[in-house]
Amino acid sequence: MARRCVVHAGLQSIALSFLSAWPGLYVHSSVAQWKKCLLNIKLKDSILSIVHVKGIVLVALADGTLAIFHRAVDGQWDLSNYHLLDFGRPHHSIRCMTVVHEKVWCGYRNKIYIVHPKTMKIEKSFDAHPRKESQVRQLAWVGDGVWVSIRLDSTLRLYHAHTCQHLQDVDIEPYVSKMLGTGKLGFSFVRITALMVSCNRLWVGTGNGVIISIPLTETIILHQGRLLGLRANKALPGSGSRPGSVIRVYGDENSDKVTPGTFIPYCSMAHAQLCFHGHRDAVKFFVAVPGIHDISGDKGAASPQDSSNSTHQKSMLVMSGGEGYIDFRMGDDCGESEPLDDSLHLDPSVSKVERSHLIVWQVMGSNE
Repeated sequence: MARRCVVHAGLQSIALSFLSAWPGLYVHSSVAQWKKCLLNIKLKDSILSIVHVKGIVLVALADGTLAIFHRAVDGQWDLSNYHLLDFGRPHHSIRCMTVVHEKVWCGYRNKIYIVHPKTMKIEKSFDAHPRKESQVRQLAWVGDGVWVSIRLDSTLRLYHAHTCQHLQDVDIEPYVSKMLGTGKLGFSFVRITALMVSCNRLWVGTGNGVIISIPLTETIILHQGRLLGLRANKALPGSGSRPGSVIRVYGDENSDKVTPGTFIPYCSMAHAQLCFHGHRDAVKFFVAVPGIHDISGDKGAASPQDSSNSTHQKSMLVMSGGEGYIDFRMGDDCGESEPLDDSLHLDPSVSKVERSHLIVWQVMGSNE
């Protein structure tokens, strides 16, 4: 499955896209005629990640440099005049990036570099893993915490978004082996290949095609290194807004700005959920898009008057992408079960379980 990333940038609904292992950056409209390329530029090395933050686009390259793009005076993207930020020698790939508040965290070797997009400078760096040969592969931010995964490692690490303090380690391998057994995985080694935060859950994909969702929690209670209890984080928005409630704030050492704290997204494998629907190869990515589920109870065609009075419940569609499909309850016995659409023009020599698949979950939310 060829990896492609699309990032929406700005009020003009412009989408910037790239193909993995390709140095080309393309600008498309996400409103109309999205197939038409408006602008493009060829950079000096392959693009591995791209993020947008407040009118600035940062592009991570395989040669260890960060290309930073701004808009011109007329409001259009100026692809010919960009800034290159070098992370130093020896050069290694910038494997991943994520926006954390108003800054960007970049995974570079075993370190995480924190870049300020406006000043275009590295503000801080710290080791995410003690071994220099290890690589930071995925970053997922929510609230005051950033979850980090390491290449060829089954342990997730949580860091504070403001202080960069190491807060928690979570190893998913014992849980996966307990739920599925080593026989269905083919081998016992579990590595994390995809990571995302959505619906107050941490979604984890592995190299074995296994997908896990772990509820995020507001507080964690430890006693002599042992987990005593967790409190579910039920209401993230508006927390700390009640009169007399405690509000955490964090200062910026480079300015007088003070940022209010939100919550720290701890999690526990005791509350994890494993999906028996997975991929035959590594989970490549996660994507979450909003959806609406009608709970009015009317199964027939509703009139305009009825539709205006019907109640809706918010939902999210969480999708995973990867090679092949497998039901871990059935193993290799799950074969062709549905007829193929002739309009897809798929290679008939490739079986259904070997083709690229999207697995979709509908996660219901509250009406608030």
